[in-house]
Amino acid sequence: MSPAANIITDDEGQGSKGSSSSSSPSLLRICLSAGFVSQSSDATNGNAAPTSSYSASPHRRRSIDSTTSSSSSPKRKKSVMSSDEGSKTLTLIRTAQGIARSSGAAPVSGKDPKILAALSALGHWSHSHNGVTVNVIDPTTQSTGGITYNQASPVAVPATPPQSGVGVAAGGLFKTLRGDLSDNKSSSSDANSNPPSWESNTQQKLNLYSKLSSTFSELYSSTLHSINLHNKTNSKSNIPLFLRTKPQSVPKLPVKLKLQQQPISTAEQWHDNPYCHIYIACCENVDHYRAKVRPAVRAFVNQIEGSGIMSQENVELASPTSAASSGGKEKGKKKTANEKALAKLGHVASKSSEAGNFGSRYIIVFVPVGSGASSSGGGASSNASGGGGGNAGGGFGGFRAGKKGGGVIVENNKHNNNNMDDNASAATTTTSSSTHDGTSSNNHSQHNANAAAAAYPPGPIAHSSKEVKELYHKFLKDFPNGRTVILGTLLDADVSTISPLKNQEWKAFLHNLGGAVVDGFGDRVRRYDEELRRLDSKRAAFVRKFSGEHSKMMVADKKKTNGHLEEDSGFDLSHFFLVKESLAFTYEQMQLPGEAKLQYEELNAFLPEEAWRQLAQQASAGGEDDGEEGNNTAMMSPSDLAMAGDWERFRKLIKSSGRDLRGVSSFVPQYMYSREVRLLFQMGSPVDVLNRSKEFLVKEYRSKLLDVAADFGQRWKKEIERIGMSSSEHILAAQSEMKQDRLKKEAEIEAWALSSCWDVKCAAEHYFTLSPPDTTSEGGKKDDDTAMAAAAPTVKGQDAARCIAELLEFAILRLIRLGDLALGEEKVNPIRRATSERPADTLKPWVPWKELRKQRGSMSPERKKNIIEAWTINFSPDVSSWVRNAFSNSSTYEDTYLELAKAAVYINRRAGRFRFASRLEDHRAEVLISRGEYNLAADVLSNNVGACARDQWNRAHYWRIFRLACCQRVSGDVLAYLETLTQSFNPRLSSVAPKKTASLFQNDLEALITDAAVAEPRWGAFPFLETELSIESETAGKSSQPLPFLRRKLSKYLTYVGDELRFSLSINSHLPRAISVNGIRLYLVTLASYEQVYRGNGTVSEEDAFRILSIDAPITIEPGKNQFSFPWQPMTYNVYVLATVEIQWKEASFFYDSALLRKPLVGLDIQPSEPTQTIELNPLFLIPGHVQNVRLVFHSGSDIITGGAVTLICSEGLQVVPPKTDQSKLEEAWRDECVIPLDACEPGKKIVITTLVKSTSSRNGNNADDVQEMMAKVETSYRHKSYDSVMEKGEEPDSNPMKTLLEAMVTTLDRPALAVDGSEAFVFDEDRVMVNVSLHCNTPVPFFVKEWNLDLPSPLVVEEDGDLNKGMFQHAIPEGDMLLFGFKCLRADDSDDPSSERPILRVVLQDDFGKTFLQVLPLNLDDIYKQLRKEDEYAELHNATAELVCSIKEGSVGHPVPFVYNLNLQSLISPKARRSNMSVSVASEGPRPTVLYTIISEGSDWIVSGKVQGLIDSKRSDIVSIPFRGIPTRSGLLRHFPEIIIEYLPITTLSGSLSSSLTPPITVLTKTPERFKSLAFTNSLSLAVPQDLEEF
Repeated sequence: MSPAANIITDDEGQGSKGSSSSSSPSLLRICLSAGFVSQSSDATNGNAAPTSSYSASPHRRRSIDSTTSSSSSPKRKKSVMSSDEGSKTLTLIRTAQGIARSSGAAPVSGKDPKILAALSALGHWSHSHNGVTVNVIDPTTQSTGGITYNQASPVAVPATPPQSGVGVAAGGLFKTLRGDLSDNKSSSSDANSNPPSWESNTQQKLNLYSKLSSTFSELYSSTLHSINLHNKTNSKSNIPLFLRTKPQSVPKLPVKLKLQQQPISTAEQWHDNPYCHIYIACCENVDHYRAKVRPAVRAFVNQIEGSGIMSQENVELASPTSAASSGGKEKGKKKTANEKALAKLGHVASKSSEAGNFGSRYIIVFVPVGSGASSSGGGASSNASGGGGGNAGGGFGGFRAGKKGGGVIVENNKHNNNNMDDNASAATTTTSSSTHDGTSSNNHSQHNANAAAAAYPPGPIAHSSKEVKELYHKFLKDFPNGRTVILGTLLDADVSTISPLKNQEWKAFLHNLGGAVVDGFGDRVRRYDEELRRLDSKRAAFVRKFSGEHSKMMVADKKKTNGHLEEDSGFDLSHFFLVKESLAFTYEQMQLPGEAKLQYEELNAFLPEEAWRQLAQQASAGGEDDGEEGNNTAMMSPSDLAMAGDWERFRKLIKSSGRDLRGVSSFVPQYMYSREVRLLFQMGSPVDVLNRSKEFLVKEYRSKLLDVAADFGQRWKKEIERIGMSSSEHILAAQSEMKQDRLKKEAEIEAWALSSCWDVKCAAEHYFTLSPPDTTSEGGKKDDDTAMAAAAPTVKGQDAARCIAELLEFAILRLIRLGDLALGEEKVNPIRRATSERPADTLKPWVPWKELRKQRGSMSPERKKNIIEAWTINFSPDVSSWVRNAFSNSSTYEDTYLELAKAAVYINRRAGRFRFASRLEDHRAEVLISRGEYNLAADVLSNNVGACARDQWNRAHYWRIFRLACCQRVSGDVLAYLETLTQSFNPRLSSVAPKKTASLFQNDLEALITDAAVAEPRWGAFPFLETELSIESETAGKSSQPLPFLRRKLSKYLTYVGDELRFSLSINSHLPRAISVNGIRLYLVTLASYEQVYRGNGTVSEEDAFRILSIDAPITIEPGKNQFSFPWQPMTYNVYVLATVEIQWKEASFFYDSALLRKPLVGLDIQPSEPTQTIELNPLFLIPGHVQNVRLVFHSGSDIITGGAVTLICSEGLQVVPPKTDQSKLEEAWRDECVIPLDACEPGKKIVITTLVKSTSSRNGNNADDVQEMMAKVETSYRHKSYDSVMEKGEEPDSNPMKTLLEAMVTTLDRPALAVDGSEAFVFDEDRVMVNVSLHCNTPVPFFVKEWNLDLPSPLVVEEDGDLNKGMFQHAIPEGDMLLFGFKCLRADDSDDPSSERPILRVVLQDDFGKTFLQVLPLNLDDIYKQLRKEDEYAELHNATAELVCSIKEGSVGHPVPFVYNLNLQSLISPKARRSNMSVSVASEGPRPTVLYTIISEGSDWIVSGKVQGLIDSKRSDIVSIPFRGIPTRSGLLRHFPEIIIEYLPITTLSGSLSSSLTPPITVLTKTPERFKSLAFTNSLSLAVPQDLEEF
């Protein structure tokens, strides 16, 4: 178990062995432990208050629970560093937590300083816990003083007022401000009249302060929430200028209410002054207000306003009272009304000397009393109980946030005329408050009062009586610099109940209280700033005073003043320190620990620790007496006061120490450290706490040593002066005595530093995980790897571990230095001796392994018996018990070092400092070796040996392997020693390994492998032999295949069964000499088995291997590279992996698994060998309609045929019979499929199978899919030809034969020998047509074309010389060729009736034997025939063409333009008539008809004239010209011209009558000019006539 875990887990009251008495925990440990416990409680409870109930974090709970488990575990070894300090620390923390929960407001001063330190660290006894102070002036409370405040938890307030004279002087500042004016007579009242009700002084029995404090404590826990530090409404507020951490708000602010607190004028105690004041003003009516309330409040306001330091704007707008006070120096000035009122009360309107630096922010709490108040309150209560409905907002429950509802808050501010602005921070439905929570301003302008009078403020005042409203506005008008709120619910009998009215009023009161506190905080910070600037102006002289150039002058001054330095510099360092710290207290009270910490950091920068040390030396040189200090500290040393954080008594000690802090200068750094740590805990920065603690311990340690050295020098100088000319023996004796005294002091300092570092580590364990879990196995051995494999630390945890690791390294150095001091100069520190450059065991001769085993025998080495001698070193009782026990003797000293170093190793690893951890592990191992604990040393080194390998520090790595080998060979661990020896021959280490050492290691290695103990384990791939596999043979290809189960790729080489393969194995030996091994084996594993192995245990064994290739002995492996070869001829196809190489050396076998090596994974993809079998199927094709013989010949080739089958499969139209079928049963034996068994045969054999096949006639059609065929399939099982010879050796496992499939096919000519691939025809002349035909040859053997003929239906006939294919004769046409035929045809009109015959091409083929085959091939020429028929139909149509010719291209409107129509009537004769050379008319009877033409201008821009209609004699000429004139009707470009129409006249018969046949229409195709340009008139003559004039 680690020392960190044992430090607080031992039995209480019991120290370590040899301890005479248990030590109490140090204040450092208590403070840090309490702080970390508080941090852990906050993290566990969701940032709960520090004084909440104790709830341990998982880390701390483990430590606390281990207190009971440690004593109950009998196997647990007790730690030498364990003590009862951990349990005592937790007891003190629990006690402090109980006090924090139960004491409440009870003072804690005077208690045990350690409990005070725990309370301070827990956050209870601190300024942050107490919060801010608010002074309350209550005339209704019959008390002249007393202090009452409430903590965060509710505390019962006594009903009776505090006794007079408690905590307040009789002549205080507010001694007469209770409002008791019974002895004074009002000038406005009549002495003989009955006194009014408020003259009876019944208000003094109300005790409103008690009710105010009780309500604030019970209902609001005396805490303000969400205090905004930035004043958004007042741009001149400079509070944030003093906040360098830039906080925006304070989440929670505790508030203490004190009754009539007296002011403190000393700047060192300004933090105890109140931040603001609350004046409780009970008023019944206006007369009461004028007579008593207003004078009393004015007296109070004038005193506090005269005492405060206000901003520039407040100074300019000072109150009348302040103005009168400032102008009091002028003699003869008339007194103001306020001065007169104060004079009646016995006051003076001037600043009181007791006021000092009192705050000037105040709140007037107006409490209406009397009949008006009761009626108002009753009305409000009734409205509230009415459900919040009604007009104008209804009851108080119906008020909304904003202008329609909220508390009674009116504050006058010159920067904001609207006093009732909304506040976004008040988000409740029943509360609204003013946004002016910053600094108030003094403004006597009447516009605020007028605005207030014009519109009542929202909230309860709106439902108050008229008299209450009047009184309220008088308060606002008379006291504009303060804040006024109504708190009428203070008169309620039950303060614990919450009503809407109370909630409304209290929300407003709390908001104004927060604003007043922030304003007071700003005033105080500015006041501190001015004071510190004043003090800082003198620090230059102070710094020069303590510099080196004035040191002689200071000594001379001391001699003149009898050892006391006169303070004439004018700078008081103690005052400056206390004022600076008072400012830090102020920030802490405002819950700003970051700002408070900055003040201490500035103090450190102002006077560093070296300056404090020089002051301490001057104080000791001056011989100052500390007797008075001891009396003031109540039996506590100044150091304890500083470390405990007892700020109250330490500040008293500072005041009594003088102006330059010489008396306490050595303790100031401790005190500042304690204060900074507490602030860091408040900030929630545990890592910064550790960093600050480390910095403090290191500096304090060095400072203490420098003090001892300086003191030794001074004493030595005095001693030399005293001895004078004495003998040398006296000088040596004095020198020896002083050196012993110096060494003793140095030992005390070293012990303090050592125990303090450990205290910091133990305290941090309450929050961070800094100790490994208990991983002790049943055998008592710890698994460090398991401990290191714990949950990874966070960034914060890693930073903390780094800091603690540095502290523990510092502690280790202090422990070693303490050992040096304890042993003196004559003896050697055992730690230094063990960690020296040459350990003692390496100086002895090397003993070979066999001789060493004989010397050791069967007994395991025991731990060396160290000589137990007491160490002569004495520590003070304050030193931790485990430190005293550590120096009892050398054994406990070494045990302490080992545990401390182990804790440092673990923390360094958690911090990521692995090299530091590795170095410490080396030292631990060397110490264990020197103690003779070789097994433990081997465990430490085995976990640490790989650290240098990762960093490639080869020499350090080899040294660690060497030391590990030394431990293992002595302890007799054969297996571990064998592994270490093989690791020592790493290729990286071969260059740095000494030859002699390598030779000795190989001797031991050769001796170890003969031991039977090494035969059982399966040794892995050790680096002393490196292997590499490759394939020498040529392969068919290479591919890669991913292996997901290994996350690697397999490189597969493609080969075939029967190929002769050769694998090359390269072994690189790093041994210095050659070795002879028993054998080398290569494991071949199928891929499927390989995956199963690695998804299982991951170890390849002989049972998993398909084939093991081996090289027989003897085999010699020389240093360097060695090549070996493995031949293999595979007989089985599969995918194989070259999985493992096994090297058998004597009794040991080393397995080099390919999956574990970084080299490529090699595999073989063995495919079946190519078959050499063939088949032949005859004939080549079948003749349709005949029965033919089919012959199948099978050749085995070089393969060994083990069996097979022949399958004959016929398509539709074919049938087959089995071989050797009887002719009588032939008709019944025809079938579509036949299976013939194939017998086994040797290589080179032939098998012939003959059968009959019947084919039906070929089907018609050109479908290429309709093919009759017979398929022959031969399926065989075969082996490679070398199978028998290979199997005779008995090395190759039996395998299944390979299989192959051979196919052959014969087809029938079910398609024509020639098939028409395409036929087309096109017209190439007026009456001529070209016909093209393409044929495809389907014959399996070549044929010759003998003749051909093309038959065409009418109207096409082949011309006499139209056959263009004369080159086709006797041309051989193989299968697949294309034949192209071309014919010229003539169009003939022999018959108009369409022919029903189709075009046919007849081709006669002839084979080699002269046999002919006629092929009748129909042609598809439908397109050309359709075209011809259409031409005949269109020939019957009558068309004519006409061209319009214009003689000019432009003219003017109204001028005639000559035109000519040229007609072509030749197209009126049909093409069919022209082919027949006939000139007949349209009708078959009578002469040719006459043509009538007509020219029209409709739809055009012309007027036509001339012969626009007439007859044309078509017999004379086919081309006719018709002239006429056209007149344009408009100007511009004319594109439309006159048209011509032609038609036949009716035909008359010979008898003179009209023919009954209809004449066909004539279509005229007209061509006109593109355009005509028509110009407008240049002049015109016109006559104007009336519209209704009749035409004459």
